[in-house]
Amino acid sequence: MKRATGKSNLDIVKDYVEGNRPFIQVGYDPNLNNSKRKEGEEWEDGQGNKWVWKNGSKRKVSKLGQIKIDQRCSICDADMKFGNYLDDKFYPKTGKCYDCTISFDSKLKVLGVYADYERYKIYNSMLSEMKDFKKNITDSIEYLEKNPEEKLQFFNDDGSQEFWTDDTTQIQKVLSDLKEDLKNVEENIAKANEELGKLNYNSEIETKAKQMVLDKLNQWVHQRHLKK
Repeated sequence: MKRATGKSNLDIVKDYVEGNRPFIQVGYDPNLNNSKRKEGEEWEDGQGNKWVWKNGSKRKVSKLGQIKIDQRCSICDADMKFGNYLDDKFYPKTGKCYDCTISFDSKLKVLGVYADYERYKIYNSMLSEMKDFKKNITDSIEYLEKNPEEKLQFFNDDGSQEFWTDDTTQIQKVLSDLKEDLKNVEENIAKANEELGKLNYNSEIETKAKQMVLDKLNQWVHQRHLKK
């Protein structure tokens, strides 16, 4: 059996739960031919990853480094394309500009729910990742069960592809691993939802805190207007 770059079953499962489906066959990707790249040239591979040719080699472009399009603070509606480095740091994590994030956290402390809010963010982030994880696992299980004789195909980080051969037994092993992971992720989703239900934080409290921030901002704008 050919092994794809020495990948273990765990690595294989990790690949396709992260969205790198190993079962879709595609042809030659001209983006992989780097011999004629120019310095600073950017392109996107077949997996949606962005690359840049720099100092004689290709480098992956960080998602945080990509151009921000229509990203606005969820409280003050400021356009993050014109934000500062602090906005760049806080917006991807909070959906708010730096000033609104600090003010929002302060209001939550006044309301006495900041500790629960921190746990709420953690559990919600976990739930989001686990739901994506579950969907990818379910899709992969369905595909493998419908295509038991399909050749396993893997995408490397640079977008190149490799195949396994004589892998009927391997597919069954991967299926078994996937079903076990599906069982575990469903149990963890249930536990996360249970913990969320115990917290003294919900959408009503969040709306109230956001309104407090907005009221303070409007008051500040009004005072500045009076001084002119």
